[in-house]
Amino acid sequence: MMKKKIITIASILFIAGSFAFVLAKNKSKINAAAKPATNKIVVPVKVYDVQEDTFNTSFSVNGTTVPAREVKIASEVQGKIVGLYVKNGDFVKAGQTIATLDASVYNVQLASVNASVAKAQLDLKRYNDLIKLGGATPMQAESVELQIKSYEAQKKQVLDLIAHMQIRAPFTGKIENVAVELGSFVSYGTVLSQLIDNSSLKIDVYLSEQEAFKVTQEQKAEIRSVVLAEPKTAKVSMISDKADASGKFLTEVSLSNNNKELKAGMLADVYFSTDAMKTGLSIPVSALLASAKDAKVFVVKENHVEQRSITTGVVTSDKVEVLKGLNAGEKVVISGQLNLENGATVSVN
Repeated sequence: MMKKKIITIASILFIAGSFAFVLAKNKSKINAAAKPATNKIVVPVKVYDVQEDTFNTSFSVNGTTVPAREVKIASEVQGKIVGLYVKNGDFVKAGQTIATLDASVYNVQLASVNASVAKAQLDLKRYNDLIKLGGATPMQAESVELQIKSYEAQKKQVLDLIAHMQIRAPFTGKIENVAVELGSFVSYGTVLSQLIDNSSLKIDVYLSEQEAFKVTQEQKAEIRSVVLAEPKTAKVSMISDKADASGKFLTEVSLSNNNKELKAGMLADVYFSTDAMKTGLSIPVSALLASAKDAKVFVVKENHVEQRSITTGVVTSDKVEVLKGLNAGEKVVISGQLNLENGATVSVN
């Protein structure tokens, strides 16, 4: 009897143990299914060893051509336009009359002043004659002399106003943007037209600190444009001594344009040539993640990458000078950056 009980208990324990074993095994399978294995992504890249190289310090910047002389021709008096002698595109010479204002009011004033002057001169002659006869005093004659001077000042003022009724071109050039019509009434400061002298042009460019100290006053430069068959020679006419808010120095380049090869408002490249060469750390342009102004690169450390900011110097079409942020011998990624993030695993091809 005892033996049967032992066998029964043993059987129950065996069945319970087997059941527990099966449950544990199934649970491990379920957990494994719930946590799929994650394979670490390895990004293939190409690298370049940072090394010293030589750089030509010549450089180019772009700018827009503007006329050497450009003014808005405005009236200095008020009046009605009774003569308009130009239209858009007309070529005028310095001093040429482009418009006439009605001067009839001022002509009346001039006639009145002239009459007053004539009368005062007669009075002065009469007083001088009376002084000789004892019939007048020198003080009376002096009063008339002062009156004549006052009339002469008024006459000069009226003559100046009459002269301003003739609106003339201040220099030789082309008329553009005529803004008035014959019969228009203009006030002081009313703009009649623009006058542009394209016989010479200038290009305003903005240079960095390094570039500004490579350029000197009167230095020659080359102007290149898609409309030019060959580069034109220019010269540096001004370099600002003060940087603007962005740290750039305004530099003015002047060039002759007698053959009208260029027009104002065109884009052009200004090439500054220097004979100096410099040595520095170099990386390919393809290593940059952004522009040279806010340059970043991926540096390979063992089999991982580190994103690093760098300071650049001379930038050419294929290489960049590194002033700070990298050391010679370090490896920078030059291909495959689009798939990278800081700390990513890489394999070097």
